[in-house]
Amino acid sequence: MNTTPSAGTRFGVRAARGADPGQTPDPRRRRLSALPLMLLLCTVAPGNMKAQEGLVDRVVAVVGDSIVLLTDIVQEEQQMQAQGIRLPPEGTPQRDSIRRGIVDRIVEVQIILQAAARDTLLEVNEEQVEEELNAVMAQIEGSFANRSELDRALAMQGMTMQSLREMRREQIRQQQLFGLYVRLNAGQGAVEVSEEEIREAFEAGRATFGERPATVTFKQALMRVVPSDSARTVAMSRAEELLERARAGEDFAELASAHSQDPGSAAAGGDVGWFRRGQMADAFEEAAFALPEGVISDVVESEYGFHVILVERIRPSERKARHILIRPVTSFADITMTRELAEEVVERAQSEDFQTLVDQYGDPETADSFTVAIRDVAPPRFPAAYVAALSQRVAGEIVGPVEFNDFGQDFFVVIKIIEVREAGAYTFEDVRDGLRERLIEQKRVQALVEALRAKTYIEIKGF
Repeated sequence: MNTTPSAGTRFGVRAARGADPGQTPDPRRRRLSALPLMLLLCTVAPGNMKAQEGLVDRVVAVVGDSIVLLTDIVQEEQQMQAQGIRLPPEGTPQRDSIRRGIVDRIVEVQIILQAAARDTLLEVNEEQVEEELNAVMAQIEGSFANRSELDRALAMQGMTMQSLREMRREQIRQQQLFGLYVRLNAGQGAVEVSEEEIREAFEAGRATFGERPATVTFKQALMRVVPSDSARTVAMSRAEELLERARAGEDFAELASAHSQDPGSAAAGGDVGWFRRGQMADAFEEAAFALPEGVISDVVESEYGFHVILVERIRPSERKARHILIRPVTSFADITMTRELAEEVVERAQSEDFQTLVDQYGDPETADSFTVAIRDVAPPRFPAAYVAALSQRVAGEIVGPVEFNDFGQDFFVVIKIIEVREAGAYTFEDVRDGLRERLIEQKRVQALVEALRAKTYIEIKGF
């Protein structure tokens, strides 16, 4: 069971995979971190910050064919201060230690970025870069009362809106390159992380964790309204008719715009963009990855309906496609049958094991366990119906059946509240698993950095 209700129906084909019980899958392809404004206006790329008044810039390190400037160090310190971190006075051993740590981090990033630049097989997804860039720029603009105020703030940094946009674009491209190179080269071998290391990381980072939000943990039995066989036959015939027209030479995008019943892509001519394995419904994915470029598929049936797929471009691990979706029509009788089943689950849940009922009646394509911040129970992560269903609940309560329509599909859901936690400080158990995974990743990256460091000229000149 591996997707949320809303994630599973986005674009009529997408499915968010790999959600662990107790985690909240995020159906969005991209999620923008809520960074302080100063961090958004700053850059981690060397040489892009306006020198402070009275600061004489100089080279503090050489890394291969790149240099690290004093202004790069000062900028990192500004970012730390923007996050609420108090720095020791300049000239003290404590401040020098922080600066040395900053230099070490920049050197490590530069080592990997230079190796990534030499890898001719790595290819940045420019569409994803532009998508993330637009989100970042929108967040920056939204943080100011008007454009004039933003322009004045940028001018104080020696920048314009255009230069900020180009700077952020390059940052995002470098972030993608960094991530791609690490994923391909850091390895997946066994890494040992001790309980003591995890506890040390917890104590060291305790001040940065912030407050744990109020959360609700629940299980769900999600029941999809299944159309009748006759409705499926009608929908398949319609999809086959559109397939014939597409293969006869009619413009695929125009057919999708006029006839596709996917609300997420029809207006864009059926364009679902670039995707990797694990992001789409299984049947859709299998068909798309088997198709040559420019070839139209036979009719493909998934849990969302009947698809006609055109793969427009191919990369080694990605496809860019359009599709036409025809959904079978669910009747009043179909909806009534599912509602009655959901009501039966509610009744039985009062005395029977809820997980057994989930396994018996729940949709096998959806996640059944969640721990989610109450503030996050809202579209697009969850359908709007979940907001009322999960508000003001107590542990052990059975909620439902809740009826909702999500991207053209009808559902009923029965929910059992497992735990409600008030906001408070994070405990070690709250973050233990996440810290362990982070430490494993850090050790893998560090091993990669050390291997590359041995092949790279590095000179630290001092601060």
